[in-house]
Parts: sequence; C-alpha cells; structure tokens
Amino acid sequence: MSTTRKKNNIFKVILSGVTAAVIIAASAGCGTVDLTMGKNNKNSSDNSVVEVIMPAQTTTTVTTTAVTTEAPLPVKSYGDDFVRCNAAICYDLTDGKVIYSKNAGKKVFPASTTKILTALTAIEYTAPEYEYYVGSELGLVAQDSSMSWIAEGSSLCRNEILTAMLAPSGNDAAYTIAVNVARKLYGDDISDNDAVAYFAVLMNDYAKKLGAKNTHFTVPDGYHDDEHYTTAEDMLQFAIAATQSRTICDITCQPLAIVYDEQGNVHSWDNGNKLLTDTTIPYEVYGMKTGFTDEAGFCFIGYAGMNGKKILTLVYGGEVENRYADTKKLMDLGFDIYDENHDYYTVEE
Repeated sequence: MSTTRKKNNIFKVILSGVTAAVIIAASAGCGTVDLTMGKNNKNSSDNSVVEVIMPAQTTTTVTTTAVTTEAPLPVKSYGDDFVRCNAAICYDLTDGKVIYSKNAGKKVFPASTTKILTALTAIEYTAPEYEYYVGSELGLVAQDSSMSWIAEGSSLCRNEILTAMLAPSGNDAAYTIAVNVARKLYGDDISDNDAVAYFAVLMNDYAKKLGAKNTHFTVPDGYHDDEHYTTAEDMLQFAIAATQSRTICDITCQPLAIVYDEQGNVHSWDNGNKLLTDTTIPYEVYGMKTGFTDEAGFCFIGYAGMNGKKILTLVYGGEVENRYADTKKLMDLGFDIYDENHDYYTVEE
C-alpha cells in the first residue's frame, strides 16, 4: 500500500558576519548540546559558522523499569473522550506514575516514533566516534519518505547520523544506521536487506529488555508495514529510556540542528516538532518525536518540564489538527494547569 509521508523541509541557514543565530533549546531536561561533531572545516576561510563541540560521550546501557498504565487517575477521572486520538498516555516522569491513559495496551502503528528505539539501539552498539558509511541501502528507502538527504559515499559519526534521523526524521539516515550496526555485528558481507532484518532483531530484543510486551518492529524508520506495530504503553518504555540518554535529548530539544559530516560538509536540519518554538505554552519542551503514515495517523511523543516536574505524553492515531492539541491538553493535565473551560482544539497545526 502506498503511504503518503508528511515531508519535513530542510531549511538552509544563512550565516553572515561573525555571528550565527542558532536556536538551541537546551534545558535541565536535555543535558548539554554536543552535536557539532566530525570535521571542523579548519581549512575554510569562512569564520561565520558557530560550532558547539563537547567531549565525546561514552557508550552506556540504558535501563528502565516497566510501567503499568492501569494506575488510578488522580483527583478526577477523565474518560476516553478527554483526547481525540485513538491511544494516549500522560506520564509523570518525576514521580513515576501514569496520570492519564487511553487504549494504552491496544495495537498501534508507530510511524516515525519508531526512530526512538532505532536511536537507542544504535547507542547501545556504537560509540560516539563510530563512523557510519552511507551506501547502497539508500535504495531501500521509500520515495515518499521524509529525508535528511545524506549523500551516498559520505560518512557521519554516530551522533551526526542520529541527528539526521531524529531532527528532520530522515528515513535515509534510519536505514544507514540499521545497515551499519548490523554489519558491525554480523560482518560486511551481508546484503542490505539482510542487514535491515538483523537490525530489526536487535531492536525487538532491546524492546523486550526495556519492558515491551506487544512490540514487533520490522523496519528502522517506521514506514508502514502491517507487521510493524506496538502499543502506547510499550512506546512509553522507550520514551522513558530516551530521557536517560543525553545524546537523544540533546538532539530532540533543538529546533535547528547543525552538524558536519566526515567530509567537512555542513548539514542543517529543521525539527518537525512545532512545540519547540511554541511561545504560547508555559513549560519547556525537551522533545521528543513526531510520526505520520496514512495507516498510523498523526503521532507524537512529547517531553517537557516545569517547576521541577517532567512529563511525557504519547498520542497515537490522531488527526493532523489534533496531534499537538491533544498533547497540550495532556501536558496541562500533567502539570496541574488543565483548564476544562479552555478549547484546546481551536488552533490547527
């Protein structure tokens, strides 16, 4: 079945003089930005590019505790009509409790929110300095996919390729990650298709390790496959693990990401998460990932903080005009500022 992907535009950044206006939403929930990696382009006479370079991060194994989504709701119970999407969770990350859930255990298609687990798997098996070579696997990417437009023959270090996948939601980057990780573990002589299949096994094994019970992934990007599915409560496990990853948080909290590949080429990617630049909300948004296919509907994993509290929200199977409205409603509920008299659905995406 042909699936129409929502395209993420890749904005070119015009830099002039000796300063560059790069918006970075660094916050207590996201750690320190460390995304400008690879070549420093020292031979260039253009001194207008601002680079943010931090020490390399060591590879760590992320662990989390399985969370039940059947906890009693606080203060007041809100029913399934509280949000318009098909499945949802609001989770208090600070206190470790579910505030709201709707159809949390029912099967959903995750679309590009899949890439959270792809990123976690890549971090599990490769160090920050590991180079990912962009090769013939680009031929496996659906033509109507969201893309980062990385070039065949180029190479990017781990955090760079993760940025290419998470910021503009590049399916091309997701396939490059899958094939490189698989060949690192299973050998260079395996085909592109076999490498993707092997990576899917790694993803599913890691999903179970994180507490997932009803997840089966077949692709690294979330492009629709009837056998690629999960539940909101399983995706919550991955989201919790992602909040423990400085690398993922540093990437997903940025409205605009700028990195270098190993050939010295600069890449700039706009993040499709509109909440990162929403000035109407009182909380800080740290991420995390959008998603869409015709079959999955509009999906979003949100991560935000306010007054010392951090909240995760997950919405699946929504309409385009409701994805962020549902998220804001859940965020307000989580931060105890929900106003039942406010119409959350008057502003469209």
